[in-house]
Amino acid sequence: MNRLLLDSTYYANWKKHTHLKDSAIYTYSRQFMKFEQYLSLDFEGELDFDKFYYDTESETYRPIDADCIDGYIQFLKQNFQASKNTIFNNIVYLKHFFTLLHGLGMIKNNPMKNYPNPYYERRIIDRSLSIGECQRLFQAALKADPFVRKFYILILLMSTTALRNREIIQLSYEQIDFERKVILVNKGQKTSSEVVYMPDSLVVELERYLHHPVVEEWRNSGHSEVFFENNRPLTKAALNRIIKNLCLEAGIQKTVTAHSFRHTTAYLMQSSGIDIIAIKRQLRHKQLSTTLRYVPPVDAAKLLNDACSDLLQ
Repeated sequence: MNRLLLDSTYYANWKKHTHLKDSAIYTYSRQFMKFEQYLSLDFEGELDFDKFYYDTESETYRPIDADCIDGYIQFLKQNFQASKNTIFNNIVYLKHFFTLLHGLGMIKNNPMKNYPNPYYERRIIDRSLSIGECQRLFQAALKADPFVRKFYILILLMSTTALRNREIIQLSYEQIDFERKVILVNKGQKTSSEVVYMPDSLVVELERYLHHPVVEEWRNSGHSEVFFENNRPLTKAALNRIIKNLCLEAGIQKTVTAHSFRHTTAYLMQSSGIDIIAIKRQLRHKQLSTTLRYVPPVDAAKLLNDACSDLLQ
C-alpha cells in the first residue's frame, strides 16, 4: 500500500536534499507520518500541493494553505493530545519541509512562510550542583587524592571557570596567566579564542599543583597538558570516570557530567549576585538567551517584594 506523503516525490526530494543528520531525518519522518494521516482523511488521488483544494465557485484548484495547517494542529490536539512542545516541533518540521520544497521549485506557494508558532515552551532543567553538593565533592576529591590534590583542583576548576570537557583535557601550561588570573581558551572551544577568569582560590591551588614534584616530572618529560592520569594525558572517558567515582563517594545520586559544572558556574555566579551579562561572558555564550537556560529560574515575586521592602524602608 502506497503512503500518500512518505512515498511521494516531495518527501523523496526533501530527504535527498536536506542537510539534516540521519537521526534528525528519522525524528522528522515520524512526525510527517502524523501529517500524512491528516492529509489522508479527505484526500483522494495523487498528492499535489499546488492543486490541493478544488474550489467549486471558481472551478479551479487552490494550493495547500495556512487553513490546512490550522486543521492539522487541531488534528494533533484531538487525536494525539499533543503538548505545546510537540505542536511547536511539528510546525518547525513543516516549515523546514515546505521551505525546502519551495526552494527546489517543487511548489509555487509555501504555506508555512509566515505561519506563526506561538507554542514554544522550553523546559528549564536545573543541572547545576548545589553548594552543599560541591562541598561534598571537594571532600571526596581530597580523600581520593590528598597529596597532589589533582581531583580537588579539577572540581574547583570546572565549578568556577565553566570550561568544557575538551577544554579541560587539552588545557596546557601556556594557557594559564597567573598574573592576570585568567585562562586563555584557544583549544577545543566552540567559539573564537577568549579568556575566562579564575577565582583567587583556584589560582593558589593551580600554582601549588604545578609545582608539585609529580607534576613537574610530568612536565619535564615533555608534556604540555596540565592534567594526566596513569602517566597519560587526561581523556574525556577518564574525566567522566573521575566525576562518576567522586559523585558515588560524595553520595550524589543524580547524573553529573563535565557539562553539569558549566551550569554550576552559572548558578554560583548568580547566587553571588553577579550580573547575567558577566555570567554570559564567563560561559562564553554568543546569545544571552543561551545563558538564561544555564541559570536556575529566579523567584521574581520574591525579588520584587524584597526590592520594594528595601525601597520603602
